[in-house]
Amino acid sequence: MKFNIDFSSLLGSKDLIAIDIGSFSIKMVQLKGSGLKWTLVKAKTIPIPAEVVSQDVNPIEKKSILISLLKDSIKQEKITAKSASISVSGSSVVVRYVKFPKISKEDLSKSIQFEAEPYIPFDIKEVNLGFYIIGEVTEEGQKKTETVLVAAKKDIVQQKIDILQETGLVPAIIDVDAFALESCYEINKEPDIQEMTIIVNIGANVTNVTIIENGISRVVRDIFIGGSTFTKALQKNFQADYKQAEEMKKKHGLLVSIEDKENALKDDNKDALQVSNVLTPVAHDLLGEIHRSIDFFYSQRGEQQVLNRVLLTGGGAGMKNIEKYFTQELKIQSEIFDPFKKIDIHSIKIDNPSEYAIAVGLATRNTKEK
Repeated sequence: MKFNIDFSSLLGSKDLIAIDIGSFSIKMVQLKGSGLKWTLVKAKTIPIPAEVVSQDVNPIEKKSILISLLKDSIKQEKITAKSASISVSGSSVVVRYVKFPKISKEDLSKSIQFEAEPYIPFDIKEVNLGFYIIGEVTEEGQKKTETVLVAAKKDIVQQKIDILQETGLVPAIIDVDAFALESCYEINKEPDIQEMTIIVNIGANVTNVTIIENGISRVVRDIFIGGSTFTKALQKNFQADYKQAEEMKKKHGLLVSIEDKENALKDDNKDALQVSNVLTPVAHDLLGEIHRSIDFFYSQRGEQQVLNRVLLTGGGAGMKNIEKYFTQELKIQSEIFDPFKKIDIHSIKIDNPSEYAIAVGLATRNTKEK
């Protein structure tokens, strides 16, 4: 699914740098290619200073720091692209799946504010609206146009635009995290394979869940449990600082199988046992929310269908054994997703590739798209 808030009047060159601003780092990706054939030009993670992350920094000061980080990195990496793609998510973004009486794309474009208003829980004047037509369906003998509506609060979108423009970039594409993940999935999946997949992108503060059915996102949801939720639980239990808790999470993670737990007991590995005991309730809460998304998908589709696999991405996917936990609890094969799986990366070394899924999806976008 290709979605963007229309900034056609701002478009620059077709060369595009994708920028994913997270809570703890900024990811930048530049690709060249099209369709299913892509080559990596640049991939860079810019850590956000701990004092910016951990303290109540004035929003203006934080914005200034982010712009400075981006400017320095673009200069160091010798990035010449002037157009940029970026994405939004969270409570200020709403995605709704709506079936309108049959309507053309052109007519919907003209009447989108009126048509969308009943489905958007914000003042319609305060949001940027976009839509994507999935196709036609027939219900009770009536033809309808199945459509995805997206509304993003103007202030949130403007914040992203300001950062790009003050960095010296032209905002070409403003996407939604979930749809960027879908774009990343599409270029990496096996061709001609029809499947239903759940992408779970575990960010620092938010987990994006996207259920994709044969190439189309059917459920999009943000869950406000992320990697930091796990880390803070460890901090509280062990009276540790954030860095120490992060190291515990990655080193020990979750003890999933009986064999894992027996080995930890046998080796008297008290830290592993205690870390797992602290992390498991948080993982249970996250899985509960994902189960709700799956149940919603089944209720909307009207029949029980087989979800083939779960793809885990984001910084939170670096927690040890998390894919084993998902497989066991969801009874669906789960794996860590490599967003560069089918991209020619040459000899570029990429640390923690699963963190780049949103940026890779954004990098596949084209400033000529509508």
